[in-house]
Amino acid sequence: MKSTAHPRVIERGILTSAYKREIKLSARDMKIGSVSRIKNSFLSQHEKLRSQTAAVLQVSIFTLALVFILF
Repeated sequence: MKSTAHPRVIERGILTSAYKREIKLSARDMKIGSVSRIKNSFLSQHEKLRSQTAAVLQVSIFTLALVFILF
């Protein structure tokens, strides 16, 4: 690797500024992706719970109506 004394000289080697920029963008995209996955997981669990709750309420109301009609 070439060591440079002047900061404006283009770096050569593994840790170039383009490589560092690519790593930063990749890390940012991974964070955004993980937040999105967590959000989507939470929303899907919320939807499942809501649909299960709605089903239980519908069945209970139907059962109560049936009991009132028969008795």
